[in-house]
Amino acid sequence: MALQIAKPTDFGVDATYWNIGAIQEDFKGGGAQLTLYGYKDAAARQDGKQPMSAIQRTFADNDYVAGRSREDWYNILKTKADWQGAEDV
Repeated sequence: MALQIAKPTDFGVDATYWNIGAIQEDFKGGGAQLTLYGYKDAAARQDGKQPMSAIQRTFADNDYVAGRSREDWYNILKTKADWQGAEDV
């Protein structure tokens, strides 16, 4: 699973395919940090190209529940203003 949404990169080309590459949880502190990697498109990801961009997103307080799956995190991301309109791919 991944998300399709256009986001600008430092290369002047939008990354349109985003996948969660890492989830780091702080069980004691009650939070999680996601690292999302952005590719030009799904074909670039499938061809083993390097990501064009990386975004880290931190969730805490009411947004955090320990042990969520990657699919859960994708669904949560889609509810956030900066990811609204993202589609499952």
